[in-house]
Amino acid sequence: MYLVAGVSGKTGAAAAAALLEKGQPVRVLVRSEDKGRPWREKGAEVAVASLDDAAGLTRALAGVKGAYLLVPPDLTSPDFMARGDRLLGVMTEALGSARVPHVVFLSSIGAQHPAGTGPVVILHEGEKRLGGLRGTHATFVRAAYFMENLGALVPLARSQGILPCLFDPARRISMIATADIGRTAAQALLEPPARNEIIELDASPESSYADAAGILSKLLGRPVQAVPIPAEGAISTLVQSGFSAQMAGLFKEMAHGIDTGSMRFEAGGARHVRGLTTLESVLAKLV
Repeated sequence: MYLVAGVSGKTGAAAAAALLEKGQPVRVLVRSEDKGRPWREKGAEVAVASLDDAAGLTRALAGVKGAYLLVPPDLTSPDFMARGDRLLGVMTEALGSARVPHVVFLSSIGAQHPAGTGPVVILHEGEKRLGGLRGTHATFVRAAYFMENLGALVPLARSQGILPCLFDPARRISMIATADIGRTAAQALLEPPARNEIIELDASPESSYADAAGILSKLLGRPVQAVPIPAEGAISTLVQSGFSAQMAGLFKEMAHGIDTGSMRFEAGGARHVRGLTTLESVLAKLV
C-alpha cells in the first residue's frame, strides 16, 4: 500500500493515478470525504486527515510501504515559514511513529541552499529533517520550475498581450510539467533506494518566459510579449495579485536567485531524470 498526499493538486493526483494504472494499492490523503469520493471510485482507499494533524497522518501512514508527501503551497499564508515548519514537524513525527520505510518528498531545484531561495528554503529544511529519520529512506524529488506556473498569466496574455516575469524574461531555466513530477514520484515509490537519494527532474530543452510568450502568440493568435516586473515594484505587484506580504518577499528573493544563477541543480551525486512533457503541450492545455 502506498499513501499519496496532495491528490487535490496536480502532482499528487498524477502520482496516485500512475500507481493505480500500474495496479498498485493506493491510499489517498484528503481533507474531506467529498474530496476522496472520486478516488474511491477509481479503486483507491481514502484516508481523511490533514498534513497538520499528527495523529490523523500517523493513522493514514499505518502499514504503507511508501508515501508521497509535500508542503502544499499557500500564497496567502501570512507566515509561510512557520506554517512549513509546523507541517514538517507533523510529517517527521508521523513517519517515525508509523515506521514508514520509504518517503518520497517533493522538493525543488535550489533546495541544496540553506538561504537565498525564497520559499524553497522550507524544502531545504524538509530534506534535512526527513533525511535524518531513522528507519526511513527518503527520495527527494528536486523539481524544476513548474510549467503550470504560467497558467495564472494566460488571461493577461490573452487580454493584454503581455506575460509578466519577476526575473529576466530571456533567461532560459529548467522547467517541468506537474504530470511528469507525479509520474516520477510514483516510479520512485516503486523503486525504493538502499539509502537516501536525490532526483533532479526537468524537461529538455530549458525555456524562458520569452519562449513561452512566442508559443502563446501562436496559440492565442495575437502577439504576446514577455515583460520584466521591475524589482522595486515586485512586492506590491504580487500583493495586489493576492500574495501575502511575506510570500511576495520570498518570491522576489527566489526570482533574484534565478537571475543570479543560484536556483540551479546541484548535480554531484544526484540522479537526473528527464520529463517528457513539452512546454508547448502544457501551454496548449492552459489556453
